[in-house]
Amino acid sequence: MADPAAQDPAAQDLAVQDRAAKDAVARVWAARANARGALDLAYLLYLVVITILVIAVPLLRELGLLLARPDVLPVISAPAAGGLVTAGLLLAAGLLVLLGASRGPAVLPPFFVVTLASSHRPRRTALVRPFARTGAALAAGLLALAGVIGWVLVLGGTTSPAGAVALGIAGLGAAALLEGAWLAGQVLPGVGRRILALVLALGAAGAVLGTVRGGAAGRRLLALAYPVGGADAGVPWTAALAVLVLGVLVGILCVPALDRVRGTVLLEQAARWESALTSARSGDLSAAAGTYRVRPSVGRRLPAVRRGARSAGLVGLYLRRDLVALARTPERLVLGVLGVLAASVLLVAARLLMGPLGFAALVLGALLLWSASGVFVDGLRHGVESLGAPRLLAQGVGVQVLLHSLAPLLVMGLLSVLGSGLGVLVLPGAGPGLGPDPGAVGALAVVLAPALVPLMIIGRARDAAKGPMPLALATPIPTPQGDASILPLVAWQADAILFALLAAGLLFLALGASWTWGIGLWAVAGVLLASDARRRVQELSRGGR
Repeated sequence: MADPAAQDPAAQDLAVQDRAAKDAVARVWAARANARGALDLAYLLYLVVITILVIAVPLLRELGLLLARPDVLPVISAPAAGGLVTAGLLLAAGLLVLLGASRGPAVLPPFFVVTLASSHRPRRTALVRPFARTGAALAAGLLALAGVIGWVLVLGGTTSPAGAVALGIAGLGAAALLEGAWLAGQVLPGVGRRILALVLALGAAGAVLGTVRGGAAGRRLLALAYPVGGADAGVPWTAALAVLVLGVLVGILCVPALDRVRGTVLLEQAARWESALTSARSGDLSAAAGTYRVRPSVGRRLPAVRRGARSAGLVGLYLRRDLVALARTPERLVLGVLGVLAASVLLVAARLLMGPLGFAALVLGALLLWSASGVFVDGLRHGVESLGAPRLLAQGVGVQVLLHSLAPLLVMGLLSVLGSGLGVLVLPGAGPGLGPDPGAVGALAVVLAPALVPLMIIGRARDAAKGPMPLALATPIPTPQGDASILPLVAWQADAILFALLAAGLLFLALGASWTWGIGLWAVAGVLLASDARRRVQELSRGGR
């Protein structure tokens, strides 16, 4: 039977006009200066395939061989490992829901947003390609992670190759579910987005509680397709296929949901993403990150400076201002609090674990603590950026930086102590009675994160006074392998993170040696970072900034 729309001349004319408009937009986009031609796309596809076959696959294989160790296998094959992985996926889904407000999975260049997504055509026809690319990237990442874990479990004899395949199938389904959560964050308004993120976070907490407190049947249920119980427990095909089918259904439902992405959201996210890419290509990563800094959304009527009351001094004034500023961005504050707590738990785990897992916990904990500290130091950045401005409150830059560092030091210090204590209570083997000195390991684990907090805050002050990139770093460095000028550029951009990792590693080793070494190294690191921050501020002051 013929389609009635195909016999309607008006519908045919509309389809012809639609194709003509789309072709015209494609020709204009292809005529830009930096457009990729057919040969460029073919070469890019060739590079992707060769990179996967020559670099990615052997690297993942060697990584699996490296992790198949006696100090790693008991951890990833423990009965509670599957439930914790499920909790981690639920927490990641909640974070992606919040991320969708700033950068969703379906983002186009502003040109396509204006010409295609704002036209009479269904919005899904313009957004389905970037949505599919994002889904492919998520699927590749989770499939690689599942492949490494499955390979390690097969090498350790705790599962069969079929179990590893089932884990990979579940990873593909989980990628589709994560992208669905990400799109929900882009589509939903503020209240709905926060409620969904809260539900997912509560689900993650429930999965952790059920894994820790539940029995063997509950752990097996929460593990989904994660192979638990040894090679004789059978292959969880049912759970793997269920996750895959659920992910496919969510992916199918996401296609019509693309029509519900609001035009204002699309245009704002496209402009911010293009601005961030431009700043990143020019070498200004701090400006690229600042593009996505959350604007205040609540607490506008909450006074940062109390009028008509007796002054509590500069300390009380600055503390109140900074704490009120934190309360005005609740989503960002929650992420910062969770980041400090998770980093503290990871740093406790670094003291308990051995081998690659302990090293990974230390690195991830230090990176997460550094990233979370950025939430609490906006006032400190403002103090550095006030260079050259009139002294309205008669405080210089140094005094402002010192006073603005009190609020992050207080909040992060309390959170790090709370997170470290939680890690000691929850993680096995961290309590008193371990080793010849009862409680020694627990004390060392508790003190690591709080000791790193002042160093991170001083490092943030040093990073805020970084100034513009020296042009000498862009000088070409010819080598037989090509231009190596990218190395000093990367080192200059990542020096703050490298110093944070170095401080965490050295303090970890020093505390393991003795308390004297730990306290001495902590004091020396703080003095060096503070003196370098002061030098940078003075250089910016002389530069007339």
